Amino acid sequence: MAARYALIGPITLVLASWVPTATALDKSGAIEVAKREVKSHCTATTPCTFEAKSEKGNWYVRVQFTKRNSPQEKPSPYPGGHATFIINQSGKVIGRMEGE
Repeated sequence: MAARYALIGPITLVLASWVPTATALDKSGAIEVAKREVKSHCTATTPCTFEAKSEKGNWYVRVQFTKRNSPQEKPSPYPGGHATFIINQSGKVIGRMEGE
């Protein structure tokens, strides 16, 4: 019986240290969060590109929007056509900066 109680402490410690790692966001997860935020702007006709970098414990995902002047034209980026999303480790958008 005492041996069983002796294992509870180490098991609890292992599980407690595992939880923050499981909830931490990686690069692809941060990009997925940003994709959900701009799903109405990024389509097959006007696709977007995504770049993510980690800084100060948050993810900064830059989304480059594109536009077309005609259906035959190739989609192209345009000045000010971007946004940067600041995403925390739990996947919540905590800030957004629009392009100028």
